Amino acid sequence: MALIPGRVRLVAALLAVAAGAARAEEVPPCPAGAPEIRMTVTDPEPVISRALGIDALHGETGLPRSPLLHHLALTTSRVEWRSEIDTRYRSGTGGVCARPARVALALVQNEHLVRIAGEIPRGGCLWREVLAHERRHVAVNRRTLRAAAAQARAAATGWAVRAEGRGATLDEAMAGLQEGLRHAIEPALAAMRDAREQAHARIDSQAEYERLGEVCPADQRRLREVFRAAVR
Repeated sequence: MALIPGRVRLVAALLAVAAGAARAEEVPPCPAGAPEIRMTVTDPEPVISRALGIDALHGETGLPRSPLLHHLALTTSRVEWRSEIDTRYRSGTGGVCARPARVALALVQNEHLVRIAGEIPRGGCLWREVLAHERRHVAVNRRTLRAAAAQARAAATGWAVRAEGRGATLDEAMAGLQEGLRHAIEPALAAMRDAREQAHARIDSQAEYERLGEVCPADQRRLREVFRAAVR
């Protein structure tokens, strides 16, 4: 059963009401058994695009244009997580108790896009320098994705050995398990977001921007003409 973020909170709220109504009757104990945890990571090669020019890249960043500020490239990443939980359960007149038998987790980097301004000639000196800079951002995204996968797997393993889902129906019991899993792995995803933000900030240092502003003089002269035309 796939976890759909945004819907689980409503189901969990319904679970609390339904479970309260069933307390007067006996809920059977959950079945025993060690859960199996699986984690997969999907991380295809990033797409390199020249579809946007300098103005459009600035629009993507949300930063104002100025004669001294020009975004020549932008790397973006979007990560999704998915899960399936197979359960062992017992049901009785008072409801259902379920425990995870198998938890399959997946972290998917389903958008990894390097956009280089279309004004930079492909394969030239400045293209190579800018691409090398963006590949450092790509490396951060890939490294943090795998670190998050390891942390999420450990968190899911610790959660699964003690997890129980209870409700008036099997669907409600499973919804409780799904919500518990989401809470268990969210710290790993938050750590990934924080690690990315800090690492990207270190790459985009003032010294690095100054270096990129000085390399490839011939290409820089051509771009300055573009910049002057863009801010008139």
